[in-house]
Amino acid sequence: MNKIAEIFYNPTIDIKRLNALQAQADPASRYVIAMTPRSGSTYLCDLMSSISRFGQPNELLNQDGLAKHIKDAPGRTPDEYLRHILRNRQTDNGVSGLKTSWFQFENFTGYMDDRVYLAGFKYIYLTRRNLAAQAVSLYKATATGVFHTDTEHSPEALAKLHDLEYDYATIKYWYDHIVVQEKGWQSYFYENSIYPLCISYEDIAENVVKVLQRIAAYVAANPNTVYMPVQGSIIKKISDQRNDQWTRRFAIELSLNKHA
Repeated sequence: MNKIAEIFYNPTIDIKRLNALQAQADPASRYVIAMTPRSGSTYLCDLMSSISRFGQPNELLNQDGLAKHIKDAPGRTPDEYLRHILRNRQTDNGVSGLKTSWFQFENFTGYMDDRVYLAGFKYIYLTRRNLAAQAVSLYKATATGVFHTDTEHSPEALAKLHDLEYDYATIKYWYDHIVVQEKGWQSYFYENSIYPLCISYEDIAENVVKVLQRIAAYVAANPNTVYMPVQGSIIKKISDQRNDQWTRRFAIELSLNKHA
């Protein structure tokens, strides 16, 4: 049985919490950050949560995290859980949202019945222009378990990261993985006549406040209330000189293999 089907087959529900969320109003504006991995979504969502104008966007459809989230936002079905988690995480201005990869989104929504509710989301399509760099970053993260700086990593994981070597075949695997997710999102947008707000990792790196203001205007949050939090973000880049070197090498080898 799929993990999502298993979770909602016979869920343990906090009835008092369930009733409270059922009585709460839906957010006036709700959005999905339709992302691909290693595109800057964790950094972006950390800032969005800190500003308190965008709800508390997080990875809420990942089947591995559902058991935790459903305790805060109990739901007897996937549809009810999604409504309740967004109600629970909205900010005072009535905005709420989440981030999700294509695979997570496709898996979760496959168990939903209310397609009209899905149609009420605004979509923010977050990608990375440099796919080679994205694939290298994803390779390093998955090979070592070192994904983000907000987690304390074991000496073993850090040693793995330090000793990791270039591997064309594995980087190519993750490159293809990213491309499949991009195609999934693009097909979904096309089939449902969705015209998302498009932003990129590179846009965030160049001027994150401008990106936040664009998102604010799109989701009906006042752009004039958007700022860079004084404390910044706990999410920092973990790339090193190998990222640039391997990105260039992979891009060359990928091109040569395509024309071989």
